[in-house]
Amino acid sequence: MKHRILWLCTLTLVALSVAVSAGDGIPMGDAVFYPSVEAIYSHPDNLFMQDKSEPGGTWTDSYWAIRPTLGFEFPFKQSYVRFNLGYQYKDYDHYDISNHNTWLFDFDSKFKFSNNSVLTLRDHFLQGVQEIQKVDPGYEATFGNQKFDYNVFQAGYDFDLNQHNAMGVFGDWTTVNFSDKNTLSQPFYGYDQLSGGLNWKYHLNATNNFLLQYTYLQSKPDHSYSTIWVDTAPYKKYDSNELLAGWEGSVNRYFSGYAKAGYRKMSFNQNNYADFSGVVVDSAMKFNFTDLFKLDLNLYRLPYQSAYNVNNYYVTEGLQAQLHQQVTRYFFWSAGYLYQQNSYPNRTLGDLNGDGFIDDPIGYLTQGQKRRDDISRLFGELGFHVTRQLSMRVNYQHENRDCNINYWDVFGVHRHPFSYTEDRFTFQAQLGW
Repeated sequence: MKHRILWLCTLTLVALSVAVSAGDGIPMGDAVFYPSVEAIYSHPDNLFMQDKSEPGGTWTDSYWAIRPTLGFEFPFKQSYVRFNLGYQYKDYDHYDISNHNTWLFDFDSKFKFSNNSVLTLRDHFLQGVQEIQKVDPGYEATFGNQKFDYNVFQAGYDFDLNQHNAMGVFGDWTTVNFSDKNTLSQPFYGYDQLSGGLNWKYHLNATNNFLLQYTYLQSKPDHSYSTIWVDTAPYKKYDSNELLAGWEGSVNRYFSGYAKAGYRKMSFNQNNYADFSGVVVDSAMKFNFTDLFKLDLNLYRLPYQSAYNVNNYYVTEGLQAQLHQQVTRYFFWSAGYLYQQNSYPNRTLGDLNGDGFIDDPIGYLTQGQKRRDDISRLFGELGFHVTRQLSMRVNYQHENRDCNINYWDVFGVHRHPFSYTEDRFTFQAQLGW
């Protein structure tokens, strides 16, 4: 009942806002205030993203969510400081989620000095439950119901060497902690990561750069509690060295973005399973066919740490294309497609720790299989700007994960524990400045 009351309150605010007119942000002295609120209704037909052959089959449900956000910006000269505080209340019609509350805090700042050098400081904090792609961005984990804290602090300093050359130093510190000891399952393990590096840019012209970038990263998994409830070998500390070369900028009004490629090595020093060494690619390009019709294209090949069985990592290779068109002042649409393949280096084992006991029952039933997931996603959205502040959107997404891991259970049922299909319809109303 509570979530329906929150939903009705949000819709009331949205309805009242139709008559309100304001610009981008609300001036408050030397600051600019950016309030917004979003109401969401979504209906997934496979909540837990599991195959219909699994015990319980697929679970169809609906959820309601409300997301108010308060943002402040303090601009001065060519610098700024920004804060965003966000909150979400989420509840399902039938499923009992472990925690209804999600908190988000963002800090972003840029300080430009008289010698044209630039200092950037950023912090992104999330206390969430189901936003697990923050923890596992390659999308090995699909569903979570345990509260976790995620925080990444970033710092960078860029300066010009001369007219054509610029240097930069940067560092990141990321922490993930699954803190709810009352929940006996979780999708991934916690970790601490510390990274730093150097980049060099050669200014080809006023809008384009050739770049070289080196990054060192050290990752320490938290295996004190989390891996008790994750079927994986817990000792996966690693060091990573990465060297990338590429381009960033804007060729003309029709084409912009970046494309980087290079080599990365991940050395896991607490076990004898496979290390990663190979080519990595990261690119994001934007094609502006007209001022109102655009295509975004992403191509990538990246390794990520894994929580699957004895595998230290998996490699994700994929592409995503998305079209967006502002048809009229009020009406817009977007559509896209994603294909991604996640590949794993080591064959599945039932005895994760080599102590003669079965630690992973599914691993025991699928011993000797080398995992590969083929993920495809088709999505589309229709939207309508009621006013400059109010927009409404309805979208649809179909996702299919075809994983080769399979086994026959004692009842003769052919099970595919990591495969699924999901269809999701979502309605969103957003009021913001």
